[in-house]
Amino acid sequence: MTDVIRVLLIEDDEDDYFLTADYLSQCQEPRFDITWVTNSAEAVAAFRCKLFDICLLDYILGAENAIDVLNIIKSKGISIPVVILTGQSDAKVDEMVMRAGAADYLTKSEIETPRFMRTMRYAMVRREIENERIERHKVEQQNKAKDKFLAHLGHELRTPLTSILGYTELLLDDAGNERMQQELSIIHTNGKHLLSLLNDLLDMSRIMANKLELSPKDINLSGFMTDVHSLMNLAAKDKGLRLSINCQSPLPESIKADPTRLRQVLINLISNAVKFTDSGNIEVSLEVFTSHNSGEERLRFSVKDSGIGMPPDKLDDIFHPFEQIEDVMRANHGGAGLGLAICRELVHKMGGDISVESNFGKGSVFSFYINPGDISEQPRDELNLAAPSSRTPGAMNLHVSGRVLIVDDLRELRRLTGHMVSQCHAQVAYAENGVKALEAVLMAEQEGKPFHLVLMDIHMPVMNGIDSLKAMRKHNCKTAVVAITAASRKGLKQSLMDEGFDDILGKPIEKNALMQILDKYLIRTPDPALADVSLPDGANASPDTSISHNDNASNKTENTQPEESPGSDTKRVLVIEDDHDAADLMQLLISHQGHQVAIANTGEQAISHVDQEEYDFILLDLTLPDYHGFELADALQKHINDTTTIVVVSGREPDASDLTLHNISHSLLKPVSKDDLSTLLA
Repeated sequence: MTDVIRVLLIEDDEDDYFLTADYLSQCQEPRFDITWVTNSAEAVAAFRCKLFDICLLDYILGAENAIDVLNIIKSKGISIPVVILTGQSDAKVDEMVMRAGAADYLTKSEIETPRFMRTMRYAMVRREIENERIERHKVEQQNKAKDKFLAHLGHELRTPLTSILGYTELLLDDAGNERMQQELSIIHTNGKHLLSLLNDLLDMSRIMANKLELSPKDINLSGFMTDVHSLMNLAAKDKGLRLSINCQSPLPESIKADPTRLRQVLINLISNAVKFTDSGNIEVSLEVFTSHNSGEERLRFSVKDSGIGMPPDKLDDIFHPFEQIEDVMRANHGGAGLGLAICRELVHKMGGDISVESNFGKGSVFSFYINPGDISEQPRDELNLAAPSSRTPGAMNLHVSGRVLIVDDLRELRRLTGHMVSQCHAQVAYAENGVKALEAVLMAEQEGKPFHLVLMDIHMPVMNGIDSLKAMRKHNCKTAVVAITAASRKGLKQSLMDEGFDDILGKPIEKNALMQILDKYLIRTPDPALADVSLPDGANASPDTSISHNDNASNKTENTQPEESPGSDTKRVLVIEDDHDAADLMQLLISHQGHQVAIANTGEQAISHVDQEEYDFILLDLTLPDYHGFELADALQKHINDTTTIVVVSGREPDASDLTLHNISHSLLKPVSKDDLSTLLA
């Protein structure tokens, strides 16, 4: 309670006022500041002029009584604990005033007794508790409003980003724009950077609202780290840096963690190391150690760079949201100051902690550990990553013709491998798991356009590479299948060959080794032009069929033609989007893949479309002028058959429960890329 309690005494008897005021003035702690009024009108006037902590109200005030005054106080929106004072005790009066909203009820004879002071204290405590409850409610409402605003902001920003990135990709793929490649690449790079900042902002919002959930899975550690190395090695090489990954102790073959969020933390730390290092090395190290507190094993990651470093007095601030070091900002390295704060929260959710050691001008070491699950029974081995090729992409002039299917659950690695294969002028198609690979291979054979080579990752969700190969062989598929694996245990190559693989490639994929595989299983051509015309139209396939200019400049002409999945019929697609630019872009991206597209800008137009024609896919924006997206989905399902797939396209992640409730199995997050649509429509 406050040191001085401000009391409003509503009493029409002067003697009773002096009696009450005299008793309260004798109290040493707490002290009371009394304002005296005689009726409800004076009380309301006093409330307008001054804030009070408690009100003492006489039950009989001439023509008024306490219940009348309580009602007037409540009608004015005044919230204050009111203690009723009366000349004599009456159970009925007691019940009436308590029902009317009084905090307590006392007889005037009790004013000089301990019960009076206890009543005052209890009323004040209840007031403080109620104030805290009200404040908590206000904060909750503010947080809900903030979450709603950020979700709306995310949607509003993703919609124009869809147009910026999508049209830039189309321009990059057009051979006629070669003279503007640098400018277009700058637009595309900065658009992706803006999307990254938006994702950081929304991630931080979910973290602060305690709505970010992890999805732990079994992770093959060697394969996982090899993928991280492959993803970040090019960025390091672009700055002339050497990226190495090593272990300080034998590592478990498998751990239990959320691969997406663990990869996010590592890539963020390595990206920062690359950003703030102009020369030297970046070293990533792993080790298993035993926690002193729990006695359980933990997995520690460290990222060491030889960059600009940070002053010691700034190290406590960098993990706080929106904090950046001024020297770093002056160096124009950019960023929203959220990356490290997000890393800290993600690491905490994975049962660990993160720290940093740094010397200004000498570099930094970021270390974090996570709970890897029960690894006591896991076999341990040294981390053994293949050395990346030292040859430049143009060092080998291998020209081949043939169709190659690249199978990997990581889109970035699919594209990276596809980039290298496309440089040899082979046709490239993609699949994200073993099931998709099996479907693509069987469809291609049915159409008489079989793949000549499949590059198959071993560890994938849904169906792994070994099971996919066995299924292919059961269907008498004779296509050469090469296993891609990061594992290096003794006898692995022979065991994979025994499973039926034709060859093995290690991760990270060394270009020389890949060239040897391509040369072995595809047809060598002396002239790149011969390779381009040696394949019939429609050879491109499946998810990720298009390679952007940044990935493969030589593929631009190829991508100006419609891209069709092997063996897949032309799909009929209805795009429901009220933003005309976004709708036109979606139509271009889909039609470039050989599909038919119609556009509806409102819910009424959409219903009219489905009444007149059947569609294979309906891409549904959630924000429309005449319908909420989920309401329209319910309405559309009354007009379509079971073969039509409704896909929600939104600027924010829809709740899984809403998708299930409205019988929707697919969703896409804006900005929607060519690769997203290729994967969906394959």
